[in-house]
Amino acid sequence: MRFPDTVEVLRPTGADEYGNPGAGPHAPAGTFAGFLSGDAVYGPPTADVQRGDRLRIGPDVYDVEGDPRRLRSPSKAVLTRVAVRLRRR
Repeated sequence: MRFPDTVEVLRPTGADEYGNPGAGPHAPAGTFAGFLSGDAVYGPPTADVQRGDRLRIGPDVYDVEGDPRRLRSPSKAVLTRVAVRLRRR
């Protein structure tokens, strides 16, 4: 499968100014090859994405919605699917 986009994972580094965990600033945590289709990003089964992360694809940043899901064929995991929402600037 061809993954044309470089997806940068931005992970929260701590709490925000009100003490809410995981709501603080986001810092780069890695990249993977993937692709955006509608409101989902697809990547390899080894993609390290978590709830609360943000994904940067080109100039756009997306919020991860919920938990990433591993899509399977009858024999193995073949894709990671992440529901996303475009962040407003």
